[in-house]
Amino acid sequence: MGGLVDTTSIAPLTLRWRIHEGQLPLRQRHLRSLEPLNLPEPLMGWIHERLEWAALNMLGSDTEGVLVLNIDPAQEVTVLLDAVREAPALSREDLLVEDGLIVGAQSGGETLEGTVWLERVDGTLQASGERLYTATATLASDLCTTLKLPLEVKPQSLEAFDSAAAAFLISNEFGFIAIKDNPSKPAPATEKLKECFSKLW
Repeated sequence: MGGLVDTTSIAPLTLRWRIHEGQLPLRQRHLRSLEPLNLPEPLMGWIHERLEWAALNMLGSDTEGVLVLNIDPAQEVTVLLDAVREAPALSREDLLVEDGLIVGAQSGGETLEGTVWLERVDGTLQASGERLYTATATLASDLCTTLKLPLEVKPQSLEAFDSAAAAFLISNEFGFIAIKDNPSKPAPATEKLKECFSKLW
């Protein structure tokens, strides 16, 4: 890849994608999620090549793990297989807030990849972000369409969190993670998404 394109302006990133029974669920969604990053074509080709290599050399039919994709445009793409981590317990204090709006969640000082979702008391789901692009987030959005669950995608405030019937994180690594200390109110839409994600891995 070296010398093919000028990649010095592209920041390195790390992606953690769950492996289940030797397969990468949502593979095509994962690859489509890279499109908004506007990575150079040679770099995308290198990513595809490394994923094919990992499938042939790192994954058995019963492999459970997390595929860690380190993309450093100035050097190369590396792929590692990490152990499955226990999903963290999340609460209001773990929310990441910028300018009064929820932008994500963290655990133990580590920023977690994923989008925070809320369910209003009227049953409307709210994904706190400008848009949805990760594999699990677009899957959740498509499930909302299929299940006829109303969905809004826009940044949400802590006040919205406090009045919500439920809150959760949708993550490529962990899937569905409840955010525990919300008011105890019926949240049927949340339960439907939780059930769907429980079947993924």
